[in-house]
Order: sequence, then structure tokens, then C-alpha cells
Amino acid sequence: MLEFIKKIIKKEKYNSETYIKYLRKVGVNVGNNCKIYAPNKTEIDVQNPYMLTIGNNVKIATGVKILTHDFSWCVTSNIDGYITGSVGKVLIGNNVFIGMDAIITRNVSIGDNVIIGAGSVVTHDCESGYVYAGVPAKKIMSIQDYHKKRKKSQLKDAKLVATEYYKKTGKIPDENILREFLFLFANREDFKSEVVEKLLKDSGHYDVCKESFFKTNPEFKNIEDFLIYCNISKEQGNENSNDRT
Repeated sequence: MLEFIKKIIKKEKYNSETYIKYLRKVGVNVGNNCKIYAPNKTEIDVQNPYMLTIGNNVKIATGVKILTHDFSWCVTSNIDGYITGSVGKVLIGNNVFIGMDAIITRNVSIGDNVIIGAGSVVTHDCESGYVYAGVPAKKIMSIQDYHKKRKKSQLKDAKLVATEYYKKTGKIPDENILREFLFLFANREDFKSEVVEKLLKDSGHYDVCKESFFKTNPEFKNIEDFLIYCNISKEQGNENSNDRT
């Protein structure tokens, strides 16, 4: 019943699938394998839907705004009575992530394999293969360099997540808590987990990531080995659980 009520209230913004279906219906060109994580908090300009194209494997975080027009002429028309329309195209390529609360303005083209940082305001074209961030958004680094940077800090980040979760909850972090770091410790031979499967699917590049998962060697034998590296053990978790009861 609750879900039924939500569907009625949120209408086309009930979830990612219903919102994308709506955008296509009104004339926006939306590719395959796209995800809008918080439709109810996302604003996509549909006044001129034919001016917006969204490619394949585009992920849009909460609070994003995509604009194909503005209403500034309501001010400038007072100068001499002449109305100057302000409508422009927005083209978003393939394999793009648009971070939380980013704003994409009219007359902007975003290439393929691009990351737009959270809170960015994109007022100019973004070249394929780069990370952009800031107000206005500027080129920060290449996707390859960003990937290398993330790989380098992976273990440090995973340890921080594990230790902070343990400190705050007294519980031993499991695969769900550490899902983004499974490549570090998941057993490649006999590790059959729904968490791994979901992670690979969420990437949007299932086949490539699955091949990489089985080709690469984990840094740890298993999650227990990783937790020992983090100075966390099941015995400690059990002791903390008893203390809290």
C-alpha cells in the first residue's frame, strides 16, 4: 500500500525507470543502461526536450540540474522591449557520471568517459576522457590518471571504512559494508556472492569488470585476512556485542 501511495504522489519521478521512461516519452533522447539515482531531487529541463541528448551508461546523482533554456530575457526585454530567446542544446556522451548537485547549462556538450564532480557548474564543453570539477567546471585530470590515483588510495580508503564502521558500531564489517573494495580481498576461485554480482552489474560494464575480477589477484586471501590487517577480529566484535547488550 505504501509503495502504491508513493507511486501516486511521485508520479513519473517514482524511480529511475519511470523517470527515464517519462523523459523518452516527452522527447528526450536517452540511451541504454542509464540511472537517475534520486529522480525526485533531480531537475531535467523538458521545455525543449528535443534539445537534450543523454548517451549510454550515464549515471546522474541526486540534486543534478540539466538546463536547455533560461528566462533571463524577462530582465533584458525591459531595456528596449526586444525579446531574445535563450534555448540551447545539451549533449551528454556515453559512460558519464554527473556528481551530486552539479548543474549543466545550455549550449554544453559533454564527451564520452567523463566525470563531473559534485557541485560543479558546467558552462562550457567537456572533452572526452577527463574529470571536470569546480564553479565553473574546469578540467582536472584525465580519466586514466584519476583511475591510477583511485587505485593507489584503494587500500587506505578500505581500511578507513572498515575501522570507522567498527569504531562506531562495534560490529565486524562484512562484504556489504565493504562492497566497493571487494577486488582487494574477494576469493576469485570459490567466492560466489550476490554482493560481488551486484557490484559488477552496478558498474555498467559487467563483462569487462567480471573478466578483470577473475584475472586480477586480490591483495588479501579473504575478508578475514583483510580485517586482521585492519586490526579487527571476530573475537573483538563478539566482545563488543556482549558489552552493548
